[in-house]
This record gives sequence, C-alpha cells and structure tokens, in this order.
Amino acid sequence: MTVLKSKKKIDLENIKAILFDLDGVLIDSLYAWFSLFNATLIHFGYKPITEEVFRRHWGQSTEEDVRIFMPGTTLDEVRDYFLNHYVKYLSYLKLNPHARKILEELTNLGLKLGCVTNSHRDIVKKILKKHDFINFFQAIVTADDVTNPKPAPDILFEACKILNVVPGEAIFLGDTQTDTEAGERAGCFIVGYRTDARMRVEDLQEFYRLLTTS
Repeated sequence: MTVLKSKKKIDLENIKAILFDLDGVLIDSLYAWFSLFNATLIHFGYKPITEEVFRRHWGQSTEEDVRIFMPGTTLDEVRDYFLNHYVKYLSYLKLNPHARKILEELTNLGLKLGCVTNSHRDIVKKILKKHDFINFFQAIVTADDVTNPKPAPDILFEACKILNVVPGEAIFLGDTQTDTEAGERAGCFIVGYRTDARMRVEDLQEFYRLLTTS
C-alpha cells in the first residue's frame, strides 16, 4: 500500500526524470557492505560491529564512516581499501528482481534516468556493468563526483544538471533517511523505498504503479 506523507500527489505531467539510489533499491548490497566494512575495521585495527549497528548507519557517506568508526585513519585510506577489496564481495550482491523491468519500462515512457549514490564511482561501475544496467542511466553521480555527499543535495543537483532538468521535475527513490533528507533539500519529489518519505512504496512494482496511475 502506498503511504501518503502529505496530500500532494505526483504531477506526472511535470516529471521528466527518475533518480534511483543504488544500494538497497536496485541492488541488495547490505551484506556485501557489512562484510567489507568489518574487514576494513579489522584491517585498520578496530573491532568489528554488529549488523544492528551497521544498519543504523547504512547509507551514510564514507566520511561519516571514518569519523564515527575509524578515527585516526584517513578518508583516502578507507576509500582505497574499499575500492581494492569490494570485488571480493560481489557474490554477496542480490539484484532486485524487478529492477531490470522497471528500468526498461521507464525508459520506454521517455523518462530520463539517473543513478545517485554515496558509493564510490569505481564500485558503482562494477555493479552496474555486472548487471548490465549502465546503459539505462544518462546520469551516474557518486560520492566521488561532488564535494558533499548525501544528505547534502549536491549529488541530486549534479544529476539534474546532467539530465537537463530542474529538481522539481525529478522523482528520487531512496531507501534511507539520508536519501530523504538529501531529496528534500534538493527539492525533488521524494518516494521512500521501504522508508517513510512524502510517499512510501514497498517494492519497485508498486513504484511503477504509482507512476502510471497517479
């Protein structure tokens, strides 16, 4: 069931682009990142964390990861470890079973598509290429492409600039409060994927119905 957080509906006549978060929406990568994150902690001499703790911080930037969990290491050190070791955990990734179909259908509707994520560009490219998704997106913007990652709105602003739309002409589908905050600050129409936002959906099929029946 779609949960309305306000009475405002999506004005589809003015929507030109759909922006997707990657991790947690198109790809279930939580266990890949949980495993890599604990390996990173151990590598730099810190104790591993529980899944519960990891979930509470899921979706935040690497800068925040370093500040909270690895003080004394540098952002570059942690980023390099992620980039050099993520490939070991690709087998942990689970593709959202409805992802390809919805990307195809939205493309057929003539909508511009963007992927906006706090993950790092090299990792994002590996994931998108692995699942043959990269050609669906006219804009791919990562934490490495902006000064301030989500919850700052910079990633969304940059994606809209590339797609030649204003934020109010874009829907952003994200799965964390970090996404919701970034989308609100950017001025996009926010739809929460299994998280509360202006509207909430529980799966990609419901999101597609929301777009085609509003």
